[in-house]
Amino acid sequence: MNTPPLRLPTLAVVVATAWLLPVQAALAQAAPSRPASAAPATAGQSTAEALAACERAARQSLTAGTGNSVAELKFSGAPSEPPGSDPQMVLRGSASWRSASGPRRFDFICNVDLRTPEAVGLVIRDTTPAAPEPTTARAAVDPDLSNVSPAACESSAAAALKKRWPMVSEISFDTGTRTLSQESATQGELRGQGRALPAPGAPVTHFSFDCQFDPRNGRVLATRISG
Repeated sequence: MNTPPLRLPTLAVVVATAWLLPVQAALAQAAPSRPASAAPATAGQSTAEALAACERAARQSLTAGTGNSVAELKFSGAPSEPPGSDPQMVLRGSASWRSASGPRRFDFICNVDLRTPEAVGLVIRDTTPAAPEPTTARAAVDPDLSNVSPAACESSAAAALKKRWPMVSEISFDTGTRTLSQESATQGELRGQGRALPAPGAPVTHFSFDCQFDPRNGRVLATRISG
């Protein structure tokens, strides 16, 4: 799976879209040039120096982009072709480091001027695996309808209404308002609405009921009336 390039706010300075552009002109100007009389470096020395230059450039870029020091930066890479008489070397490889949010990885292409030696171009592509999507626990189990008895719940609700209003009459239940939920294997809830006359001559009153029952046998455990 292709991952998008690592986006850092200051990469325009250090990480160029075209990696042949200078990484940081001031750094290159300040670096001492190798004396003309010095013996030519071996291929191994050139690669080691180039890799160190790329690591410095990456560390500077990551530090500037995150605002924090880069911990545990580890670089590994090799020239894209054997070193020759060209004063520039292109290295490809991968690296890992630790950010505040955890371990990170990236691939890089780095162009180094062996006469300095300093990195004059750097491209970083983030290869850190995406974090897995968090899983959420189910709030409730699938309702067990085998022993559900709406009639038992409505009878219990009617009994609760008679305790509240001893003269209650004309109790009716709206079957279209029934809702069922089950939080565990031992407790379910049936909710609904209805209407009744609390006393002779009183206005019709709407009410709601919440009936708790045992799904294993349908026994009503408790009933609450509101309204």
